[in-house]
Amino acid sequence: MALNQNQFSMTSVAGTKVYGPVIEGEFYSANAAATVSSGEMVCISSTVYPNVTKFAIGSALTSLYFGVVLTNPLKAAFAVTNKMEVAIPGAVVLMTASAPITAGASLQYAYDTYKVATQTASNTIVGIAMGNAAADGDLIPVYVTQKAISGATGATGATGVTSPTGATGATGATGATGVSLV
Repeated sequence: MALNQNQFSMTSVAGTKVYGPVIEGEFYSANAAATVSSGEMVCISSTVYPNVTKFAIGSALTSLYFGVVLTNPLKAAFAVTNKMEVAIPGAVVLMTASAPITAGASLQYAYDTYKVATQTASNTIVGIAMGNAAADGDLIPVYVTQKAISGATGATGATGVTSPTGATGATGATGATGVSLV
């Protein structure tokens, strides 16, 4: 939904930045007809000289999502090569919930519905819920994580080799008996 510049009411939409850092980049896709809209999460595609960061749409619950496309009052969607602003790790952005969510929950992103949900299994954690969502479609403030991380627990390292016990030292010589002075 494009925002009307003459709209005087305060309407919150997915992709509205509440707080935090932003980076400008360019939308990239191998499909020239692809678009991305505000409120959608994107991954870093590449950075090319002179430091133009390209963002792409993720394709799985485990994609390495990096940020959220911000609302633009002039554009509802961005086409390939369009410049856009992305809220990056450390920002708080309004996103759409897919179900009830409790504040403080780790979140995952569904690339097919453009919504966040409580993280399950080993799906990538993309943020932390900063408020409660009562139902599907509710807007919720999300703290974008510092780095997309896997929710899976890492493997435990092997126990190191036990060193052999050293040799017992030799018993020292018994000292001479002292002289008696009687």
